[in-house]
Amino acid sequence: MNDVLDVFKDKIQSLEYKLGYTFKNKNLLLASITHRSFVAEYSKKIPDYEVLEFLGDAVLSLIVSEILIKEFPRAREGELSQIRSAVISEAYLSKLAKDLNLHDYILISKGERIQKGTERESLLCDVFEAVFGAIYIDSDFSIEKPREIFLKYFKDRLINDIKTESIPKDFKSLLQIETQKIYGSVPQYRLISAEGPEHDKVFTVECKIDSIKTLGKGKSKKEAETQAAKEAYLKIKSE
Repeated sequence: MNDVLDVFKDKIQSLEYKLGYTFKNKNLLLASITHRSFVAEYSKKIPDYEVLEFLGDAVLSLIVSEILIKEFPRAREGELSQIRSAVISEAYLSKLAKDLNLHDYILISKGERIQKGTERESLLCDVFEAVFGAIYIDSDFSIEKPREIFLKYFKDRLINDIKTESIPKDFKSLLQIETQKIYGSVPQYRLISAEGPEHDKVFTVECKIDSIKTLGKGKSKKEAETQAAKEAYLKIKSE
């Protein structure tokens, strides 16, 4: 893949400089910013970020958990869990991705770019997670370097946002708390449909709790679930 790396050499070097981390395996960083729509139309076979995103989600969850336990030692488990869910959400991680200007680095298809795909919360969140997954693998599966980078760039903002209640609401967690209190059970989510081309699907998810059913749409299943949860939460509160 060296010839492919040469094509995107400037982009890779610029992002390394921004992160303050030089990759031993630069293919990992390239993969972390590559959307599957770009892979579909690119002339050479290159990996996308989906596996790295999966790993990065767990890496960030651990780092945020550590920060919360250290900064709020008197908080109860339920509180910490709710805050962490709100932080590790598309709405919030996409804001952190914008702080890094990740939208300037993402490789997506021409069609996606015309539709302003790099401005979507779901895509920005995915790439942010993927970058941290890539750093974790590149540093020999050690949490030290991802933690160091996150603390350097985002810890102060994160703590301030929590204290000023500037974290976007995590409607899935809020809904679960309400439904456990009212119905003694948790919401169930069901994928209704996934329509559109592989690189530009629109997902529809149903949220069901007792006699309440709501639908949510999004560019990812997570986004659709969040929207369905929000509709259900607002409906319960209004009733």
